[in-house]
Amino acid sequence: MINNLLDNDENIKDKLLKLSFREIRLEAKKLSIHLYSRKTKKELVELLLKDQKKFLIENNSNDDVVAEEDRLAIEKAKEDERIAFLKKTQLIKIEKANAKENQYIISNKNKNLKRLLSKSFPNKKITVTDNKDGSQTILIN
Repeated sequence: MINNLLDNDENIKDKLLKLSFREIRLEAKKLSIHLYSRKTKKELVELLLKDQKKFLIENNSNDDVVAEEDRLAIEKAKEDERIAFLKKTQLIKIEKANAKENQYIISNKNKNLKRLLSKSFPNKKITVTDNKDGSQTILIN
């Protein structure tokens, strides 16, 4: 009920004073105001206004804290994303380097095989092809 009366202090005070004494006491009870049952209507209205201002001040500082926490969380997520991207890029570079190295090793194997076969078949053209299943096709022309 109090939250709906946030226009300005005088407006709020007038609206609170128009409420019955019982309604004001119930609001004081909800807000855990000490010794509310011993206060007059005016005193309760002043306490409610004071409590409302305190609540707004705390809420604004909480909003700032939450906003800062959100900003930090977003920055951390961006940093994590950047690190993941760098790791992925690095893995791709490593895989490419490994593929080149493996191709060089296969090329060397084929070179040695061609050299051996050319000694056995000196006047023939020798072609060695690596198949996907790991086998090799050798053509001697």
